[in-house]
Amino acid sequence: MSEIRWSAMLGEWVIVTHKNANRLLQESDLPCSICQSIEEIKEKWDVITQDDPDALLQSSDGPFELDEEIVIGAPAYGFSKIIIQSPNHNEQIEDMDDVQLTKVLAEYLSGFKELDTKKGIKYVLQFEQRTKSKGYKTDHTHAKVYALPFVPLRVKREIDQITKYQASFDTCMICETIENEFKTRVRVIRESDNFVSIIPYAARIPYEVHLYPKKHVASILELKDDLSEMGMMIQDVVKRFSNIFDENEYVMVFHTRPSKDSHDYWHFHIEFYPSLRNISGLQDLVEIETGAGILTNNSSPEENAKELRDTL
Repeated sequence: MSEIRWSAMLGEWVIVTHKNANRLLQESDLPCSICQSIEEIKEKWDVITQDDPDALLQSSDGPFELDEEIVIGAPAYGFSKIIIQSPNHNEQIEDMDDVQLTKVLAEYLSGFKELDTKKGIKYVLQFEQRTKSKGYKTDHTHAKVYALPFVPLRVKREIDQITKYQASFDTCMICETIENEFKTRVRVIRESDNFVSIIPYAARIPYEVHLYPKKHVASILELKDDLSEMGMMIQDVVKRFSNIFDENEYVMVFHTRPSKDSHDYWHFHIEFYPSLRNISGLQDLVEIETGAGILTNNSSPEENAKELRDTL
């Protein structure tokens, strides 16, 4: 059974689990676990959400009110889902047509809508981790969804910074960031009617990309009419990574607002983190990053942005 434990020293919740302790890297002679699981699905489908067989969170374990002043540990209540983005093992995001991409994002939207209102859930985290080097059993295109009983520390830090900025300048930090980036465009990768992809001014790792809606929206629910365009922009980033790196490995995370209360200040966005520090080297953490949490970017965001712009 997984547990959620409070780290008083760091001020964050940690999930303690043994579920993935023995997970294997995918070998060419091993069958794909996702392909095996979908063989049992009888109806025709293009995108489907299932319970995660390696679930970190269990809906049967709660909910529990997590209050670090009272509770320092509890069963890991929540929901763990897996979004199988195609029945075709070899169809990655860059291979999908507009129809399939839109269906994938519609599945993200419906899954978010369902879990966002569940009792005891405070944050719905949606992400795709595409890599063989992190111990995953399969490279079949899929994403995961964790409905958490707490707001992740990284998101809480963003909330703190964004709300401070709004209190000081009476404007959204991300809206102003987009406006400022358009002045020089040196870090802009691509712009569409309603979205823009950029490398942040203070990118923490090489080729880190953020995808912003131009309009101020707090969650994917407000982008229902723009899913096709958002899919095209996601695909554009992934294709550029494919042309830059020997192996296209990345994490894509949807940064949405928390599930409880009103969050008009929040600007929904998607962040991409390539696993490689350069075209062939893994993004391993060095001492200052592991010990102090200070990420060191050994590249130029402006040069990385130009490289990504020029690759397509």
